[in-house]
Amino acid sequence: MGKPRMIILIRHAQSEGNKNREIHQTVPDHRVKLTPEGWKQAEAAGLKLRSLLRPDDTLHFFTSPYRRTRETTEGILNALTSSNPAPSPFPRHTIKVYEEPRLREQDFGNFQPGSSEMARMWSERAEYGHFFYRIPNGESAADAYDRVSGFNDTLWRSFGEDDFASVCVLVTHGLMTRVFLMKWYHFSVEYFEDLRNVDHCEFVVMKRSRENQKYILQNELRTWSAMRREREEEQKEPESPIPVRKRWVGSLDGCENEIGRRQARRQNTVEMFADDALDVERVKDVNAKGEVEKKSRGTMAIAQSSNHQDTGYARSEAAQRSLPSRAKQLPRRLEIAEEGRDGGGSRSGAPSRAGSEASDGPTKPPAPSSMAMALQGQLNRDTSPYRARANTLGDQSEDDEGETP
Repeated sequence: MGKPRMIILIRHAQSEGNKNREIHQTVPDHRVKLTPEGWKQAEAAGLKLRSLLRPDDTLHFFTSPYRRTRETTEGILNALTSSNPAPSPFPRHTIKVYEEPRLREQDFGNFQPGSSEMARMWSERAEYGHFFYRIPNGESAADAYDRVSGFNDTLWRSFGEDDFASVCVLVTHGLMTRVFLMKWYHFSVEYFEDLRNVDHCEFVVMKRSRENQKYILQNELRTWSAMRREREEEQKEPESPIPVRKRWVGSLDGCENEIGRRQARRQNTVEMFADDALDVERVKDVNAKGEVEKKSRGTMAIAQSSNHQDTGYARSEAAQRSLPSRAKQLPRRLEIAEEGRDGGGSRSGAPSRAGSEASDGPTKPPAPSSMAMALQGQLNRDTSPYRARANTLGDQSEDDEGETP
């Protein structure tokens, strides 16, 4: 027959040692048997193997001599050769089974010590390295690699026999499965130590390529580094589901046009007030000259007060251009301020010349109000017969609310 078309490695089913590690303190490792759950896993593996085979396939089994691997092989064969739910194309007498001691588990010593000592040993092993660390009274993974290397050589020579099966099944242990793959595919020590263990009754399938006759691994092996990356990704905060709004900048090609795109940039304080600073310089030039444009219907010089500089405020260029129109309105405002309450000149309720209809004869023109005198710069608090207010805008206290001039 020659080289088999497929090589399948199967880890043993769940054992009592997997469920209770302390059993190794009283029971030798090679005598640990399967749990009831392990028997179910072995029979399920037999059904799975049956679905992978062709009716014309022949089988060779190589199993570790440990009890848990031999019981796993028995459970697989029971399901594989069973007539339920249909007659099996693989009679039991046509399947060859070989016990291979070189496929046994890594030797962890005789009876294992207590849990505290085993915990210390596993911690030391993780720090030293899984491949080279030798268990006290046992062996290292490197020792197991040496005996697996010998088995691989024997297996490869068997492929030259004419009666070798088309499918080769190896029932072994978790670490031995990884060591076998390391030898076959020339894995590095670092990659071997990064590999995670396979599950109970998990199938690791190697199929022969028709092009180059090499065996292609069909499984994606799990690694510790990939698991750490997955956990880091899970701990990251999820991205905001709110989409970023794009602003159209007038390009015919839309927002994604590189030419029409304008990158928004935060301005610093100097850039924000650059225009204001330019206006201040222009106003200072106008103030230094001391001239304001005059119109034909009245002019009025506007003195530049130093209060603007004390408060840090300066008129803009637009404000300077509006000064002539304000100067034309000022005489009219002064006239209204003298007329009385209707014009806003009197602070009391006395009749005013602008709004009085009861006056029969000529009346004396009222004296200019304090507001008008203040606007004209004529108010003198010491000599004026009119009482000056707190300021020309009408601020006054409640004490002098009812006084009249």
